[in-house]
Amino acid sequence: MATRTESARDAGAASSIVAALVRKARAAQKIYGRSTQAQLDEAVTAVGWAIMNPDHNRALAELAVKDTGLGVVADKIVKNHRKTLGLLRDLQGAKSTGVIAEHPEQGLTEIAQPVGVVAAAVPSTNPAATPANNIINALKCGNAVIVAPSPKGYSTCTLLLKYVHEELKRAGAPADLVQQLPAPVTRELTNELMKQVDLVVVTGSQNNVRAGYSSGKPALGVGTGNVAVIVDASADCADAARKIVASKIFDNATSCSSENAVI
Repeated sequence: MATRTESARDAGAASSIVAALVRKARAAQKIYGRSTQAQLDEAVTAVGWAIMNPDHNRALAELAVKDTGLGVVADKIVKNHRKTLGLLRDLQGAKSTGVIAEHPEQGLTEIAQPVGVVAAAVPSTNPAATPANNIINALKCGNAVIVAPSPKGYSTCTLLLKYVHEELKRAGAPADLVQQLPAPVTRELTNELMKQVDLVVVTGSQNNVRAGYSSGKPALGVGTGNVAVIVDASADCADAARKIVASKIFDNATSCSSENAVI
């Protein structure tokens, strides 16, 4: 059992490690935060290509299955592609800097500005698509982001960030906009990261989501999924059954969108 002195020393080390990452992130964000909408969108597209490049996608999917022992390579390739493409579609044309709306009848003007540095805690079940999508959302709004990967998904996140940094360099954006916690990723490091950033985004277990909401910083949490699917009396039951089975077995049911019960 760790002594109080050892615990304090570990906490101090975690604080110093995270503080160094946050300092670099703030320096990069200070530059990037002055970007035009076109520059923000270029960085977003660059990160999208970092994971959607077919060679990158396959390498990430194979590494994720090898190191986490979860899922199916072919399905992860589909997931990485479709989730990222869907997000890029949703963000296309959306304003995220400067004046984004005007309400003259109320005398109001809405002006968007970056929040600063975002912490993104991601699960082992989705070690490539989730961090990639979190990075895209953060960069779209002019923020920097530090990823806290799960220990099993660390290697996949490291490879993803290698691809991301290559694409950001081509786009002329600072590499330190996107970082990750060093190995070994511990609960102390992740909790310290949540305390030192400006916004927390957590995907995964209820414990992680609760930690995000208890960090003292604004937090967005996505916890347990796998909800029930309701088949209405008007449904084509054979068609519904095929779709439910396809959803349930996709990526060995590791996705939070995989149904857990049928009514």
